[in-house]
Amino acid sequence: MGVDDQPAVSVIMPALNGARFIDDAIGSVFAQTVPVIELHVIDDGSTDNTADIVSGLADKDSRIYLHRGPQRGPGPARNVGLATARGDVIAFLDCDDLWPGDKLERQLARLTAKPDVSMVGGLQQLFHIEPGDLREADDDGRELSWTLGPCLFKAEVFAQIGHFSDQLVCAEDLDFMMRFREAGMKYSILDRITLHYRKHPDSMTAVQTAAHKRDYQKALFNSLKRRKASGTTQDLPPMRDFIGY
Repeated sequence: MGVDDQPAVSVIMPALNGARFIDDAIGSVFAQTVPVIELHVIDDGSTDNTADIVSGLADKDSRIYLHRGPQRGPGPARNVGLATARGDVIAFLDCDDLWPGDKLERQLARLTAKPDVSMVGGLQQLFHIEPGDLREADDDGRELSWTLGPCLFKAEVFAQIGHFSDQLVCAEDLDFMMRFREAGMKYSILDRITLHYRKHPDSMTAVQTAAHKRDYQKALFNSLKRRKASGTTQDLPPMRDFIGY
C-alpha cells in the first residue's frame, strides 16, 4: 500500500518519438494532488531524443524508470511496464496527452467508496494546446471513450484477464477493454474530465492506415467470437449506463 494506506499508484507511459510532448505529459503525472510511486516510460524504438529527455528526468527523480526496446507497438510496450509495476492500482498515459491535476485523487476516492469496482473511468477532452502550455482546457467537447488514459485500474485486473495483445498494431486498448467488460468486472465512470487528449498530425489516431482499420475490426470480431463461444452474443451494456455509478 502507499502512504497512510492509500493505494500505491503506478503509471505506465509508452513513447514513440514523443520528444515534443513528453516533458509536459510527465509533468502532469507528478503534478497530481496525490503522489505516484513510479512512472515507467517505455521508449518503443524512438528515433528522436525521447529517451534522452526521459533519462535526464530520471536522473533527477528516482520514481521515473526508462525502458528501451525495438518498436513493437503500444500493447507490448505497456506490457513491459506491467511486468515491473509494483502499484496496487495502475494508470496509463500516452506521451502526448495530459491529466487534469485531480484525476488520481478523484478516482482513488471512487475506488475507496466502491470496493466492488475494478476500474474507474472518466471523460476525455480533445485539445490542441502546444507543448509548455499546461492550461486546463474548458468543459466543451467532453466525450466518453474506451481509451486507457481516462481510467484507473486495480492491479488485480491484469492478473485476471491478462495483458495487452501483441498481435494488434493498434486497437489493443479496445481489445483489452472488451475483455474487461466480457469478464463482468464492475466499473464506474466519473462525469468529469480525467484525460486531456491531444490532437496533432503525428498521433496514431490521426494517421489511420489499412492496418489500423483492420485491427479495430479484428478486436470487435474477436470479442464477438469469444462471446459466441461462451454461449452468449448478448450486447454488452452501454458505457454511459455507468456514469456516476
